[in-house]
Amino acid sequence: MASNSTSRPSDQTASLESRIRGRYEQMSAVEQKLSDVILASPGHLAMQTATELAISAGVSKATTTRFFRALGYDSYETARREARKASSGGSPLYLQHLGAEDRDPQALVQHHLDQEITNLVKTYESLSQTDLFHMAQAIAKARRVVIVGYRHSQTIAVMFRSNLIQVRGDILLLPAPGDSLAEYIAGLDERDVAICIGLRRRVPQLESGMAAMAALGVQILYISDVLAGKPAKLARWVIRCHTEGSLMFDSNASVAGITNLLCSLVGKELAGEKSTHLAQAEVLHQQLGELE
Repeated sequence: MASNSTSRPSDQTASLESRIRGRYEQMSAVEQKLSDVILASPGHLAMQTATELAISAGVSKATTTRFFRALGYDSYETARREARKASSGGSPLYLQHLGAEDRDPQALVQHHLDQEITNLVKTYESLSQTDLFHMAQAIAKARRVVIVGYRHSQTIAVMFRSNLIQVRGDILLLPAPGDSLAEYIAGLDERDVAICIGLRRRVPQLESGMAAMAALGVQILYISDVLAGKPAKLARWVIRCHTEGSLMFDSNASVAGITNLLCSLVGKELAGEKSTHLAQAEVLHQQLGELE
């Protein structure tokens, strides 16, 4: 039997999927049919009217309206705005429908390639060459470089460190497994540079960590997507990368390109030294027999 009681106050902050799953067993067959359509591709909700959703689920518009009110929403439009926010925030769950119109695999791959190229071009066109060289000089001259990235941003942070460690030493990748930030940033000051990666779906710890480092005088480079958010106000330099994907995951092509470019510029800054870190590392590779 269908449950028409309104959701408890504690449900008001729950996601759409959580609200549906929490009530699914008590729903009528018609409500479960509507639930199945929504859960199969919640991103469609951001684009559909209540009438369109009702038609795709094979139920009446009135049933759809009552359904969302029973879940605790003021209206269908309130739930739709939540879905739009999740889509613009980069949730793969709400973006898995992208590319569905590409029935031909060749067309799907071509659209993906076109989007990657577009992201690269737009990102490089938005760069300030003056700022770029100032960033490279600051990283090259810094006493210590700290690279911070959480979740998928840490993948970029690791790549950044892997490139940068080849041309200079004293580089710290944070957060370290099992550790907090405070112990690592306590000794930082204006002689140091922090490279913070904050692609969308950022965690609050990134902003709080950047605020703490900014208060210590650390020079901060912030690499993000075009919607850089509040952390951008804490940085000396901000690079906004275009990351829009043609499919469910964001594109990292432009972020990887910027990582390569900036690390290469740092290496170029340091190339004039009498005995470079890169040259010493190559000698040690041979002595240690680390590479084929």
